[in-house]
Amino acid sequence: MALPKADPQPKPRLAPQVTYRAIAIGCACVAFLAWGGHYTRHIGHTTKMAQDHLPWGAVVPFILICVVANKLLEWLAPRRVLTRSELLTIFGMSLIASALPSYFMGHMMANIAAPYYFANVENRWADFIHPHLPSWSVVTDQTAAKWFFEGKPRNVPVPWDAWAMPLFWRLSLVGVVGFFGFCLIAILRKQWIEHERLTFPLMTLPESLTEREPRGWLPVGTMNQPLFWLGFGLVSFQIYWNMISYFVPLFPTIPLRFPLLEFGPHFPPIHARLYPLIIGTGYFMELDMTLSILVFHLLLTLEMGLFNRLGIEIGPTHVWPSSEFENWQGFGALCVIVPWSLWMARGHLRAVWRKAWTDSDEIDDSGEFLSYRTALIGLVGSALFICAWCVSSGMSPFVTAVFFALLIVIWMGITRLSIEGGLISSRTMQAQFATYRILGVEKIPPQGLVGFALTETWHHDIKTILLTDLANASYLFRNFRAERRRLVTAVGLAITIVVCGSAYYQVTSSYETGAYNYGGIYGPYVQNTFDTITKLIRDPYSLKRERALIGLIGGATTIVILGLRYVYPAFPLHPIGFAASTAYPVNRIVFSFFWAWLTKLIILRVGGIAAYRRGANFFLGMMIGYFVGVGVSFVVDCIWFPERGHSLALY
Repeated sequence: MALPKADPQPKPRLAPQVTYRAIAIGCACVAFLAWGGHYTRHIGHTTKMAQDHLPWGAVVPFILICVVANKLLEWLAPRRVLTRSELLTIFGMSLIASALPSYFMGHMMANIAAPYYFANVENRWADFIHPHLPSWSVVTDQTAAKWFFEGKPRNVPVPWDAWAMPLFWRLSLVGVVGFFGFCLIAILRKQWIEHERLTFPLMTLPESLTEREPRGWLPVGTMNQPLFWLGFGLVSFQIYWNMISYFVPLFPTIPLRFPLLEFGPHFPPIHARLYPLIIGTGYFMELDMTLSILVFHLLLTLEMGLFNRLGIEIGPTHVWPSSEFENWQGFGALCVIVPWSLWMARGHLRAVWRKAWTDSDEIDDSGEFLSYRTALIGLVGSALFICAWCVSSGMSPFVTAVFFALLIVIWMGITRLSIEGGLISSRTMQAQFATYRILGVEKIPPQGLVGFALTETWHHDIKTILLTDLANASYLFRNFRAERRRLVTAVGLAITIVVCGSAYYQVTSSYETGAYNYGGIYGPYVQNTFDTITKLIRDPYSLKRERALIGLIGGATTIVILGLRYVYPAFPLHPIGFAASTAYPVNRIVFSFFWAWLTKLIILRVGGIAAYRRGANFFLGMMIGYFVGVGVSFVVDCIWFPERGHSLALY
């Protein structure tokens, strides 16, 4: 008689990699960014906490958690030490949140309150702007707008009723934009990370901070290497030495900015600046990428000088932060790079489509952030909401479609510049101006132009965009995607907390101290937005449409580079490097890229890959030394120099 089979032993339940503890700590870091993004930019006037894709507001708390908090846990509760996946979850949440609290939310708050406060007889906003402004989009109560910019009387509450409607519709759009980006990343993650194997050089630093090998006294492995402390000390010494001048203004400082390199009066200058963070980041970029940035920046400088010398009209070239000539060439390059990258991903996208609608076994989406069906439905639904928002603000469906298509090209292009090219930030052509030039302002009615002014709340200063930070975070999350419910919760909480927290803090602080005192975004920038629209309504033919033809140079150059790399795979120049060379702040940091490229080239030629890996400790030390120095400078400013701080900004 056969014995009954024993019940199979239950599989041990694995501990979750994305824990609620990590999500809670991540939320605390996000709340810090929601406060600090506005404070450092507009109140403290110290180094901006969130202005690039590797911001100190996310990195400095992460260093403290990885080194100090984990070391204390090793002593007090060894079993409670934060794991690698928990640490990456915390940093990923901070990174995603860092795209929003400073410039993004600042432009939004200023745009909501400005139209009725700055209107006067001279600018004639009341004649050209107010009749076309949807009532749901701005603060129409002139007293509430005045108090926002000048400060409210004491013992008077913040007039939230005047802000309720515009904040609801503006913040709901931000949430949908975030969801659109998350759906897009869920679809493209496998293509970028597993198929194309993009390098994500900016994420080398946070990943290195979670490595515990080789073991030593410090919980971060690389910090137990002598080369790390050599790089750390070299950068830290310069920062702390210069910090003495905060207290003694005549104290001699160690400069990192040197005289401009100029070829002649017709040529834009090349900036000679040494930035430790850029040198460190450049070390982890591909050699062909840094070489391409250097070569094309030099060629672009010579090209602008030659055109100026010949008297060919290309617009001003000696301008800050970058010239229209550069912007259009970069835009032309992105108009080739983005469609080409989608064409290269056609097999993956076809498999995603079949998986979403036929449940094909060709591809597995169980380990993705969202199922492909959910991602596709969410992508289409959020795109329709964004377009409907634009139409409701006054733009026609056709103009909206063109604007949104150009917007996707720019967003995806900037994302490729970061995850493949290693750019810490990118300011390129704005989709609004590209639409004006391509369609012609004379074909866009006044209400449509006013609608464009409203879009500048969520697509204006594009040094940082949410899509790029979502893409970088997806790289950090790549080894524990299976816990997608908790990851989705973490991402959703990060965006919600930073948006709501930043909006609340910016509104309340502005009513207390007067936003006009902040200047910048709350002054000339927002006035220029509506002044430009007024000018275009009054004289739609003042904009020179032929400038858009400059984009053909960038597109043609990119096509040639792609063709050469296809025919000769070893061709040393990269199309992403060409696009990156046209973007701000490359024209300010190219000298640092040169030293990173030269150092890496020598190390690889002399010592090979083994020497490169050892040298990585030195460059990581430089980067962390810079971030720790910024953190110390911030604390010094908060204690001794409140509201008159000192910036260690890269550009």
